[in-house]
Amino acid sequence: MSRPRTDKLPFPVKFFYGGAEFANSMTFTLFYTFGIFFFTDVARLSPAFAGLMIMAGTLFDAVLDPIIGIVSDRWRTRWGRRRPFILAMAFPFGLVSWLLFTDFNLSPIWSHVYFFVIVLLFFLCYALLTVPYYALAAEMTQDYNERTSLVSYQAGWSQVASIIAGGAPLVLADYFARNWNSVKAGWCTVGAILGAACVPLILLTWHFTRGYELSPENTRITFKDVYQAAFKNRPFFYTMGLYTFGMIGMSVASGFGMYFMKYYMEMDHEQSSLAFTILFGCTIVWIPFISLISNKWGKPWAYMVSMGLWASGQGIGILVLRPGMTVLLYLVMVLASGGFVAISLLGWSMLPDVVEVDEFKTGQRREGLYQGIFAFVQKASCAPILGLNGLILERIGYLPDVPQSKDTILGIRLIFSWDVTGFILIGMVFCILLPMTKKKHELLRQAIALKKQGKEYDLQSIEDLVR
Repeated sequence: MSRPRTDKLPFPVKFFYGGAEFANSMTFTLFYTFGIFFFTDVARLSPAFAGLMIMAGTLFDAVLDPIIGIVSDRWRTRWGRRRPFILAMAFPFGLVSWLLFTDFNLSPIWSHVYFFVIVLLFFLCYALLTVPYYALAAEMTQDYNERTSLVSYQAGWSQVASIIAGGAPLVLADYFARNWNSVKAGWCTVGAILGAACVPLILLTWHFTRGYELSPENTRITFKDVYQAAFKNRPFFYTMGLYTFGMIGMSVASGFGMYFMKYYMEMDHEQSSLAFTILFGCTIVWIPFISLISNKWGKPWAYMVSMGLWASGQGIGILVLRPGMTVLLYLVMVLASGGFVAISLLGWSMLPDVVEVDEFKTGQRREGLYQGIFAFVQKASCAPILGLNGLILERIGYLPDVPQSKDTILGIRLIFSWDVTGFILIGMVFCILLPMTKKKHELLRQAIALKKQGKEYDLQSIEDLVR
């Protein structure tokens, strides 16, 4: 049953919409920050296999995303078309998040099989939860600034989750390892705690979003629409590009950050935990700053400012760093945190805006289709990079938990600095080319309303959006 529609959402709805994002971001951060490190240094899998396993899982997720998006667009139940997926995934998502960091001391062959299967199951649950969840945001309000507000609450939950998953695991794993007299048991306990926390948070989102979902009568989707959506919708194409390359940069930075701190900066787990806490913790401070710029000058400007500061810190600051210069590293983490939050906050608030270009052209609301394509391209692009992370580690001579050679250290430094910066800059180019602005979005919504009423509308001011 739907409540009366307005563009303004009550505070409890906006606030608790972020519960599922907390679960999603906590597990995502834990996996992409410590996953490959756990596989190589705790589970003792080879770096190449660990990287290829993560790549395979990410590609599997990428293939699932548009399928799940299309299915959720066409799903019809009395409980809605997105929220049933959120409810169904609450317990499985928490369970697989625990198993992801649990090593049962199987034989080498079965250990490889076990982790490969668990990684695939994790990405299956992740896709079934996140695609309908993110698509739901576009249906809850159609107001430009209200969407930024909704996603700001979501981003707030996301960053608190990232602080916990980025700063706490190393310290907690050490603590439980001492108590259980086992490093593997320490990580297993961390996975169990964080996995258990996911379940009630997902259920909060399911409960508080009841009645705030659009349910159009008919949504027609063919495979041709996938191509048309990705390449014929110009604002969507550029939004997809800026988000994808930003995410690639973030994935490489997260994957190599632990190795950089441990083997080049010679930091212990407490110092590394503090660095990750600053990285994810300062995002809370960045959210109102980015939202202010977005509301005043538009989302592209907010993206350029945030990502430009991150590129400066990553491209210059990391190469200047020397072992012992921990304060400077922490300052670089502050700049990087602005980029991290800008990717999620602005990328996901831009997506509903460009979906309305499709609504103008087709008369249909197909958020799930666009969410699925958005996620597919991002993950299909990230997957080879994630696979290469492990292969590159092996290629440059990385050996777990021992002092590294000079060539290995140099390789880690260059990847953590220049490679990350390059991906950030490519994303900024896509942002410069993005034609969607706050004013054009308002004019687009007006044109949609007039078109539905059978009245005349002016396309001159939004021609670059809809041509």
